[in-house]
Amino acid sequence: MAYRRRDHVPAVALLLTASLLGLAACSAPPEPEPAIEVAPQDGPFDPLAITLTGLGAGREVRLVATTEYDGAAMSSRATFVADEGGRVDLATTAPSGGSWATADAMGPFWSMTGTGPSSPDALSADHDVRLVVSVDDDVLTEAVVERRGYGADVDVQDVTDDGMVAAYAVPTDFTADDLTPAVLVFSGSDGGLAYARAAATHLAALGYPALAISYFKSPGQPPQLENVPVETFLTGLAWLRAQPGVDLARVFTFGVSRGGEMALWLAATRPDEVYGAFAPTGAGRLGCGYPNGQVSAWTLDGVGIPCAEYRRDVVPPPEALVDGSAIVGPTVLACGTADPVWVACPLLTDAMTRFSDPTRVRSVVQEDAGHHIALAPYLPFSLDESGAVPAATHQARVEYWTAVAEVLAEAHQ
Repeated sequence: MAYRRRDHVPAVALLLTASLLGLAACSAPPEPEPAIEVAPQDGPFDPLAITLTGLGAGREVRLVATTEYDGAAMSSRATFVADEGGRVDLATTAPSGGSWATADAMGPFWSMTGTGPSSPDALSADHDVRLVVSVDDDVLTEAVVERRGYGADVDVQDVTDDGMVAAYAVPTDFTADDLTPAVLVFSGSDGGLAYARAAATHLAALGYPALAISYFKSPGQPPQLENVPVETFLTGLAWLRAQPGVDLARVFTFGVSRGGEMALWLAATRPDEVYGAFAPTGAGRLGCGYPNGQVSAWTLDGVGIPCAEYRRDVVPPPEALVDGSAIVGPTVLACGTADPVWVACPLLTDAMTRFSDPTRVRSVVQEDAGHHIALAPYLPFSLDESGAVPAATHQARVEYWTAVAEVLAEAHQ
């Protein structure tokens, strides 16, 4: 009788194979635990890289960030869906909902809301941010991110020479051995020194000495933006140019909003002393006083400088217009189309018409951004302007300060 041969596999071999399979299963790498990976920060202008790992494929999680600025609590939150590898890279993954809407590793930081700090000093302070990843009410993992402030590696000293109300900010490792571009800084219609001091600290954090000055609202100065002596700026400019290590051929002015017009005017009328200008939300014309628009905002040798009314139906006098073509170095302008304070973008467009070489001007025009573009990026301050989109204002800050850093670095070469 014919039969079919059948190979016999010994039972011991089966047992051995099963044992090996069991050993292989035991030696397989375990599923990773949930974790928050944060790349090291290289200075306050360096955006972080944040990745959530070990979440499980397709799992929806919530990320909450909390911090305190000068005792004021602030927080942000967003939900994400993990990829097939159980990961969420904040730089490439948009939240499905929350405080910010686009892929942005710095979203947890700038989009925070809450009771903001009362002092501009918080703009430069170190602070810890707690990140918590959870599903429903179960915490999967958490981490504390130490955010270095813009004043971490900066020395600031008050300056009262020649009657000034001023502050000089320099990098902690600044020496006179290498000539460095420097910046004269002043704020806008808020007056005083506080916000100019913060901006000077931010510039020093980039590596450049900066003198912040007050030109009204401080003791001994006009109480309003009316009949402000230009000599206040010239005194600060002379003091800054006298400091060791300052490159006299590369001194810039930095003025915000109403201060922006003076930053441009100084650069245009003092080309031997001022190389270039930064004028976020500024104007290329000298405006009249505020709140009294019937007087000059600025005086020179005690005489009011012709001024322009900020009305579309009024033609400004030629003497009030800043000749941008007279500025010898680069200029950086910035505006937001949703600026609730004034028509910043039409003013920027108008200023551009008086630059003979537009390639020397870098302009940041951000759709839906507000007025407070000059604040350093990644900070959750002054983003709640009426009619403006916080994310747009934040983006304008990033682009504006990137332009500032690039212009200063090129001037330092």
